[in-house]
Amino acid sequence: MSQNISFNIYCMSYRRPHTILTKNLFEYCTYVVREEEADEYRAAGIDDMLVIPDGEVFSFMSTLYWIVDHAPEDVIFVADDDIERFVYRMDDTRNIEQEDGSPDKETATAEVERIAQLLYDLDLGLAFDQPTMAPYAYDAEFRFKGVPGHIRWINRNCLKAKYERTDPAASDVDMMMQELLKNRIIVQPRYLCVKAGMDTNAGASRTRQAHLDYVDHMKTKWGKYYSYDYKRNIARINVKR
Repeated sequence: MSQNISFNIYCMSYRRPHTILTKNLFEYCTYVVREEEADEYRAAGIDDMLVIPDGEVFSFMSTLYWIVDHAPEDVIFVADDDIERFVYRMDDTRNIEQEDGSPDKETATAEVERIAQLLYDLDLGLAFDQPTMAPYAYDAEFRFKGVPGHIRWINRNCLKAKYERTDPAASDVDMMMQELLKNRIIVQPRYLCVKAGMDTNAGASRTRQAHLDYVDHMKTKWGKYYSYDYKRNIARINVKR
């Protein structure tokens, strides 16, 4: 990356000190954990941490926006804590790994830095991956709308999305919709994917009814620009590009 840009890789983690995955994929990585769990993560071998004071966050989105507000870098990359590997995806998928099957940390880190530089150069606020890494879903190297997956890049000075604690539609999809409304465009690399999604955090999973309520809130907030396929369990972003 350009030397005048500050950048860092963050992993937001909750209730998983016993299963450390994401940090093993990068050359450097700062874990973001809640104060009450910091000692457990230190005991698990995490020595680079950004600690959230007690009582300041209560959900995934409040944590994500807390990082946006408190990280000192110009551009940040924020990953989920259950990522097992990075994958190149075009006509087929190929793990980003070395000959012995271990993660290729240098290549994964370079790809993350490349997209961070791209976001900065374009003066855009948000980039993220696609939830699926199926080859049939690859239709271009980059797209400019879409549903977020497990990793995201944020250009802090250009991000226009705002978090309202009382907003029942607050989510990573809502963040993306706000960026489409205010910045008109996001960046979604389709060639770079991750395999993720192990067991859910105890007490953190959403009930079916809570999910249905959230979909209703998104429909109310975004109207015709957001819909949901209940049979396939897929959100649709109805914004033409």
